[in-house]
Amino acid sequence: MVDERYKAPWFWLLISTLLTLLVGPRSGAADEADGLRVTDYFVSHISNEPFYAQQNLDPRVTLHVREIVPAGRERTVARDGKVLLLIHGFSHPGYVAFDTDHENCSLMRYFARAGWDTFALDLEGFGLSTRPLVMEDPAAFPDSKAPMRSDVTVRDVGRVVDFISALRGVERVHLLGWSQGASVEAPLYAIQHPEKVARLVLFGVTYANPMSADEREKSAADGEAKKVLRSVPTPERWAGLGTKEEFIVPGCFDANRKALLASDPKSGELGGAVRIPAGRTVDSDRAELQFDAAKITVPTLVIRGDADSDAKREDNQRLMDALGSTAKEYVEVPGGGHFLHFEKVNLKFYQSVQNFLETKK
Repeated sequence: MVDERYKAPWFWLLISTLLTLLVGPRSGAADEADGLRVTDYFVSHISNEPFYAQQNLDPRVTLHVREIVPAGRERTVARDGKVLLLIHGFSHPGYVAFDTDHENCSLMRYFARAGWDTFALDLEGFGLSTRPLVMEDPAAFPDSKAPMRSDVTVRDVGRVVDFISALRGVERVHLLGWSQGASVEAPLYAIQHPEKVARLVLFGVTYANPMSADEREKSAADGEAKKVLRSVPTPERWAGLGTKEEFIVPGCFDANRKALLASDPKSGELGGAVRIPAGRTVDSDRAELQFDAAKITVPTLVIRGDADSDAKREDNQRLMDALGSTAKEYVEVPGGGHFLHFEKVNLKFYQSVQNFLETKK
């Protein structure tokens, strides 16, 4: 059972106070630079993560959401329907994945300068969003399952879509998922709530699991046992996904690595690694197909770098053939890997996404 002090009201008051001191007010902390308004929100949410009920803990959490928008144009941009929510991948929380502010490596700032109101969230267990106690000491909770399964993270997306809709007075948002976010949360949310998604972008997506059934089960069982995975940011890891060192904008990897390690207060203790809740990976490992593409009906763009070794061409073509959308496009960016927004070809990537989002069809 969980330590009794974790149930005491004073403990959670202390945690809340410390969070406020560390990351600022729970909403509306804004900064303006270069004509852009940057705001970090901490959105209240009732989590459906089973760990809380299992340990008789309060399920109230906060979701960190970053917004970047042209200063003074928050309401004008929203009236034009140019509202974009970004869903991150395996290891990078949203604000690190999409707002590494080094040259053109911030996807958020590019789209904000193009007149878009851009949002990125940290899913539960990542970045500045709440981490469950099982992530602090997995061995202390031997009966718990790997946290943050896909039903939990998709619900996070739903909470943030509703938050944005209320904040900006829009009925639908545009949704972009990268890597695991493109394979799990973005398509699953679009299937469940097509009425709330204007257009969908799947970037670096994996559709069909390349492992055999036995390999899938073994990998899922390993993730379930560990509960928390670790990721060490290295150029070699990026290269393993197709982003060769010569592809990367000079200085961008170092800027991103610094921001990623800063996003996890235990990264120093872990020797330069960040913690990853294993639940969504367990679900991905067990699945033969990550989602039912035939059930996606909103306009959809599938985009990849032509050297991406994770989002393979044949797999993406299979996805395109299966999509239920009547409006769908496929784009390959020449000379690009899995981390396109951090690569020298990033402007071609941004422009391809922008052309799709702003089409009048």
